[in-house]
Amino acid sequence: MNKPGSRFILFIVFAIFGVIISIQIKSALHSKKVTASDTLSVDMLKAQIAEISAETEQLKAAIDENVVMQNDMIREYISMQNDDRLADEWEMIKLNTGLVDVRGPGITIKLDDASVRRPDTPLKWLIIHDYDVRTILNDLKKAGAQAIAVNGERLVPMSEQVCAGPTILINGNRHPVPYYIEAIGDPDVLFESISTSSKIAELIEFNIKVEIKKAKEIKIAKFSGADNLDRHISGLEVYTK
Repeated sequence: MNKPGSRFILFIVFAIFGVIISIQIKSALHSKKVTASDTLSVDMLKAQIAEISAETEQLKAAIDENVVMQNDMIREYISMQNDDRLADEWEMIKLNTGLVDVRGPGITIKLDDASVRRPDTPLKWLIIHDYDVRTILNDLKKAGAQAIAVNGERLVPMSEQVCAGPTILINGNRHPVPYYIEAIGDPDVLFESISTSSKIAELIEFNIKVEIKKAKEIKIAKFSGADNLDRHISGLEVYTK
């Protein structure tokens, strides 16, 4: 790896760690719990909750401001290099890693548990599981989906869908049914692929509610799982020759 490339990668890594440090402040505040005993009144508890909520909002605003500042620093650094290729590469990095909002044509999929239970069918076959969602997401990726979101959660390589009772966890956030899947890509190709999917046929067989629609424009927000970024990259080091 040449030296300019190495410096750029190191710069990006340090910028990411700067975000992580600010996020850890936010995590520390969330770990602060309201401690109550029988001697505390309801009004005192309300006051404590209001105080912590106010502090949380202040830290969120500070973190958002810090992220904006770091993005400005990166843009300024790239501008100083006077290198159009470097600027294009940075934009492509943000696009591929889900760090920017995107929009385009595609399809939407709505999944909901069966409303009518068949007496000869176990309950587990009448509800949507994480592996059902995962299979559909894989089918979308195979069909060329360029960006995917579930219930507004942008999916990136580090995203995971974990079953948690009647809900699933996506990017560390809990979501109940119904599940709304949005995928940007060629609407005709995506629609054909999902409509003929064996997983979709299986869900319909057990009365799972499935709605698939084409959309002229879908807006998908950037990745919201920054709170878990340090867990995903912990232990990684930049490798240079």
